[in-house]
Amino acid sequence: MERTAYLHIIKQHLQTAYLLSEEKTETMIPVFVNTLRSHMNRLAELAASGDMEQLRRASHAVKGALLNMGLADLAQAAHTIENHSKNGESSLDYLTMITELQYTVSQLSEDW
Repeated sequence: MERTAYLHIIKQHLQTAYLLSEEKTETMIPVFVNTLRSHMNRLAELAASGDMEQLRRASHAVKGALLNMGLADLAQAAHTIENHSKNGESSLDYLTMITELQYTVSQLSEDW
Protein backbone atom coordinates (compact mmCIF):
# COMPACT_ATOMS: atom_id res chain seq x y z
CA MET A 1 0.00 0.00 0.00
CA GLU A 2 1.26 3.48 -0.76
CA ARG A 3 2.13 6.15 1.77
CA THR A 4 -0.85 8.36 0.95
CA ALA A 5 -3.25 5.45 1.42
CA TYR A 6 -1.79 4.65 4.84
CA LEU A 7 -1.98 8.30 5.89
CA HIS A 8 -5.58 8.47 4.76
CA ILE A 9 -6.42 5.34 6.79
CA ILE A 10 -4.73 6.77 9.88
CA LYS A 11 -6.49 10.12 9.59
CA GLN A 12 -9.89 8.53 9.00
CA HIS A 13 -9.42 6.12 11.89
CA LEU A 14 -8.36 8.82 14.35
CA GLN A 15 -11.22 11.06 13.32
CA THR A 16 -13.90 8.37 13.54
CA ALA A 17 -12.68 6.12 16.37
CA TYR A 18 -11.42 8.88 18.64
CA LEU A 19 -13.41 11.84 17.28
CA LEU A 20 -10.25 13.86 16.77
CA SER A 21 -10.19 16.94 14.60
CA GLU A 22 -8.08 17.05 11.47
CA GLU A 23 -5.72 19.44 13.24
CA LYS A 24 -5.24 16.99 16.13
CA THR A 25 -4.64 14.09 13.77
CA GLU A 26 -2.00 16.12 11.92
CA THR A 27 -0.14 16.71 15.18
CA MET A 28 -0.49 13.11 16.39
CA ILE A 29 0.77 11.31 13.30
CA PRO A 30 4.42 12.50 13.51
CA VAL A 31 4.55 11.64 17.21
CA PHE A 32 3.08 8.22 16.55
CA VAL A 33 5.48 7.53 13.68
CA ASN A 34 8.55 8.57 15.68
CA THR A 35 7.49 6.42 18.63
CA LEU A 36 6.77 3.51 16.33
CA ARG A 37 10.21 3.86 14.75
CA SER A 38 11.87 3.41 18.12
CA HIS A 39 9.66 0.38 18.82
CA MET A 40 10.70 -1.11 15.47
CA ASN A 41 14.37 -0.62 16.30
CA ARG A 42 13.78 -2.42 19.60
CA LEU A 43 12.07 -5.29 17.77
CA ALA A 44 15.08 -5.65 15.48
CA GLU A 45 17.47 -5.68 18.45
CA LEU A 46 15.41 -8.32 20.23
CA ALA A 47 15.13 -10.49 17.13
CA ALA A 48 18.90 -10.29 16.63
CA SER A 49 19.51 -11.22 20.27
CA GLY A 50 17.13 -14.18 20.13
CA ASP A 51 15.21 -13.11 23.24
CA MET A 52 11.88 -14.61 22.22
CA GLU A 53 9.96 -13.58 25.35
CA GLN A 54 10.95 -9.92 25.04
CA LEU A 55 10.34 -10.06 21.29
CA ARG A 56 6.84 -11.38 21.97
CA ARG A 57 6.10 -8.58 24.42
CA ALA A 58 7.50 -5.87 22.17
CA SER A 59 5.65 -7.16 19.10
CA HIS A 60 2.43 -7.23 21.13
CA ALA A 61 2.94 -3.55 21.98
CA VAL A 62 3.64 -2.70 18.34
CA LYS A 63 0.55 -4.61 17.26
CA GLY A 64 -1.57 -2.59 19.67
CA ALA A 65 -0.06 0.70 18.54
CA LEU A 66 -0.73 -0.14 14.90
CA LEU A 67 -4.32 -1.14 15.64
CA ASN A 68 -4.84 2.10 17.57
CA MET A 69 -3.93 3.92 14.39
CA GLY A 70 -6.18 1.77 12.20
CA LEU A 71 -3.36 -0.08 10.46
CA ALA A 72 -4.74 -3.61 10.69
CA ASP A 73 -2.62 -5.00 7.85
CA LEU A 74 0.62 -3.91 9.52
CA ALA A 75 -0.68 -5.08 12.89
CA GLN A 76 -1.16 -8.53 11.36
CA ALA A 77 2.58 -8.73 10.67
CA ALA A 78 3.30 -7.78 14.29
CA HIS A 79 0.76 -10.40 15.39
CA THR A 80 2.59 -13.04 13.35
CA ILE A 81 5.88 -12.10 15.03
CA GLU A 82 4.16 -12.20 18.43
CA ASN A 83 2.65 -15.65 17.90
CA HIS A 84 5.77 -17.23 16.47
CA SER A 85 8.00 -15.80 19.18
CA LYS A 86 5.52 -16.95 21.84
CA ASN A 87 6.05 -20.48 20.58
CA GLY A 88 9.81 -19.96 20.44
CA GLU A 89 9.90 -20.66 16.72
CA SER A 90 13.29 -19.92 15.27
CA SER A 91 12.34 -20.82 11.70
CA LEU A 92 10.54 -17.52 11.05
CA ASP A 93 12.71 -14.82 9.52
CA TYR A 94 11.90 -12.21 12.16
CA LEU A 95 14.45 -9.69 10.93
CA THR A 96 13.00 -9.67 7.41
CA MET A 97 9.49 -9.12 8.71
CA ILE A 98 10.66 -6.37 11.03
CA THR A 99 12.68 -4.74 8.27
CA GLU A 100 9.58 -4.66 6.07
CA LEU A 101 7.60 -3.04 8.89
CA GLN A 102 10.42 -0.56 9.47
CA TYR A 103 10.43 0.35 5.79
CA THR A 104 6.68 0.97 5.73
CA VAL A 105 6.84 3.08 8.89
CA SER A 106 9.74 5.07 7.45
CA GLN A 107 7.59 5.83 4.39
CA LEU A 108 4.93 7.31 6.69
CA SER A 109 7.46 9.66 8.19
CA GLU A 110 8.72 11.10 4.93
CA ASP A 111 7.56 14.61 5.82
CA TRP A 112 8.70 14.50 9.44
